[in-house]
Amino acid sequence: MKLCKAVFLALCAVAAFLLASCEGVIGYSVVLWTIADQGIADGTIVPVYLKSNIMQEYVIDNPNTDIVEKIEVPFSALSTPMSKKKALERAAKYKDFEHQYAKCVLDGLPIREAPENGSKQVYRLRQDEIIRALYKGEGVIPTNGKELLKGEWLRVITKGGTAGWCFSQNLRLFTMNSDGSYGEGAEEAEVQEADDELEQMLSSVWYPDYFQKMISSKELDFDYFSEDYRFDTGSSTGEVVLRLFNVDASYPYAGVTKLRGGVYRFNGTQIQVTVKSKSSIALQYTDSSGKPRSFGFVTLGKDTDIATLIKNEKERRQTVISDLAKFGPEFFSSAYGTLSVSASSLADGGTFSWADYDLVVPSLVSRNSGKDGTVSIRYFLSKALKAEWDGVLTFKFDKNGSEVNLLYKKEPGGLRLAPARIREEEDSVTGRKIRSVSSSSSPLVMFFQTAAAMSDGQ
Repeated sequence: MKLCKAVFLALCAVAAFLLASCEGVIGYSVVLWTIADQGIADGTIVPVYLKSNIMQEYVIDNPNTDIVEKIEVPFSALSTPMSKKKALERAAKYKDFEHQYAKCVLDGLPIREAPENGSKQVYRLRQDEIIRALYKGEGVIPTNGKELLKGEWLRVITKGGTAGWCFSQNLRLFTMNSDGSYGEGAEEAEVQEADDELEQMLSSVWYPDYFQKMISSKELDFDYFSEDYRFDTGSSTGEVVLRLFNVDASYPYAGVTKLRGGVYRFNGTQIQVTVKSKSSIALQYTDSSGKPRSFGFVTLGKDTDIATLIKNEKERRQTVISDLAKFGPEFFSSAYGTLSVSASSLADGGTFSWADYDLVVPSLVSRNSGKDGTVSIRYFLSKALKAEWDGVLTFKFDKNGSEVNLLYKKEPGGLRLAPARIREEEDSVTGRKIRSVSSSSSPLVMFFQTAAAMSDGQ
């Protein structure tokens, strides 16, 4: 009896598995851009099993195999999953332009939201950029001021998935084979095989190479770490942008010229790029004074979000100040006065008030500094100092703007403070100041008691 029951449960499990497998399809998509490495031509209808927003990929069944072979393809290669009936209708709509791609012969040619020249631009094509033609549409034929231009409005899509309308006068149509090679019309359109290295470089987001070290060590210096600091190749705008803490340059450019292996010049600009790897480039730039400069840039991976890293670090610093305020908020010393710390609405700090600190004037605190100011976290301890101290507090006095950097340690009954030495060494390549913290040569160590410790007689 038990054996029969076990067999019955096993059969139910197998049936459930088979049913789940059949129902695993979330929809059907039309291949918009030939998937060359799998030999899947555009226009093919494929079942979609999974959508990954994180990886920006669909999981589909490879139609070129006799067995179920699930592969990952980017969102941009497929239409949005739909019913099989609608997918068939969509494929039929694209039939007249099946396997038709186009080379752009005019740098900056716009792709528009609607088939008319006054419509909003959604993308600007680079000279020689390849796009997919989907179908012909009715629209307002543009003029040169005297007569209508020759051509027609085409619904197109870029390799990155941006769709819109483009007038065909400055497009040269050709056929792409299922393996990604160019077919009929390619010679007349003067289409050459793609430069994968160049395309990879143009489509990547590039950040200063020192970002990697800051991220891995979790030591973000906000003077040099920002979302704005990057090299934008202008692949969608036609304008290359180089923005660092000490550089802000942008240029419209008319294509990219390959000078030699791995070296590319952005035409009409002062920028040249050497591709070292898929994730690393060296950028050469001549500034307005004629001085040549060189910078290293890297990609940071899909899971790295600069804005989130900055937000998390600011919250961490705010937590340090908040915890210090809760530990006090007032700290008392018969020799060094009364120090109070309060958390504030500042993104990464708080406020302080320090009274009766005459004994450390002017050796530590400048004369006429007043007693109020802001306290923040700006610097990071070395491994050696982490064994003895919790961190570095930067006190900035409101009255004269002077700063005092103190090593701190929360201890039973109070707060231990000592002068910190901040050393700055200029990086000869980027010009940024690399900061390090060490103990001061001063023998001064201050101890402030909490109110609770004083009341307990500690």
